[in-house]
Amino acid sequence: MRRRELLTSIATLPLGGLAGCAGPSVTPPRERLETFGLQLSTLTPLMFVDFDGTLARVAEIGYRQVEFSALGFLGRPVERIQQLLAENGLSAPVGRISPVLPADFASLSRAAQRAEFRRRAGPRYLLDNVRGALDACEALGQADLVLPALMPDNFATLAKLDASIEILQRAGELCAARGIRFGYHNHDWELSPVDGVVPYERMLARIAPELMAMQIDVYWITKGGREPLEFLRAHPGRFSTMHLKDIDATGDFADVGDGMIDFPTVTRAALTAGTRYFFVERDNPPAPMQTAQRAYDYLTRMRLA
Repeated sequence: MRRRELLTSIATLPLGGLAGCAGPSVTPPRERLETFGLQLSTLTPLMFVDFDGTLARVAEIGYRQVEFSALGFLGRPVERIQQLLAENGLSAPVGRISPVLPADFASLSRAAQRAEFRRRAGPRYLLDNVRGALDACEALGQADLVLPALMPDNFATLAKLDASIEILQRAGELCAARGIRFGYHNHDWELSPVDGVVPYERMLARIAPELMAMQIDVYWITKGGREPLEFLRAHPGRFSTMHLKDIDATGDFADVGDGMIDFPTVTRAALTAGTRYFFVERDNPPAPMQTAQRAYDYLTRMRLA
């Protein structure tokens, strides 16, 4: 069976078997994806060169929502971000946790910057990073605050996996105390079994939905050998946000609509399962603004399967 046929067959399975799963009631499907945004990591090189102008161009394309990357606001205060969003008719409904970096970070070499960023993004600093993000999250009226990832070495053994789950739960408790829902963005490494245990499945089972939602990245789920629909249908209400990212036949990234992902079927299933926010993303695109434009054009034309 070809991939698209398989996805369509899964999408038509009855939902009766999901009764009793955590999360809100499923929602009626729509004909189109009415609102979607852009994950600004797609445009990182442009953001470094012209932060303000890049946001303006995103709005000119037609996007009305953006999600900032793990690099945050690139040193700008949240008040300036509020101003820029308002000027361009944009909103940023979902927050992103960025590492709290040392004062001398800008003076470090590129290699030292990468190493320090990775170190500060680890579990040891997670709670401080969450605390550092919550004020901006509240200022922007964001109900979700998403962690971009924990690196693969944090899932290398069962002991490390369980330690990661414990710190993620504590992060969820910090956010919940402020009325914000903590979220986790997957890659493919959380799907690699450790002593017969799939880390992603253990995270879903052990952390209460109210303490951690999931931001499902359909590229990385597929790259990890699983189907996005499998998780969406098994855990309705758990995936509050989605990254719309395409994969080509070789497993590399593609512009949305050019690859193997059946976005009409996946998007319809996500809406039915309660996903609220959708963001276009492509990692390191060769032509970043063209990628953003092509994805916008595809999604505005797309009819849900």
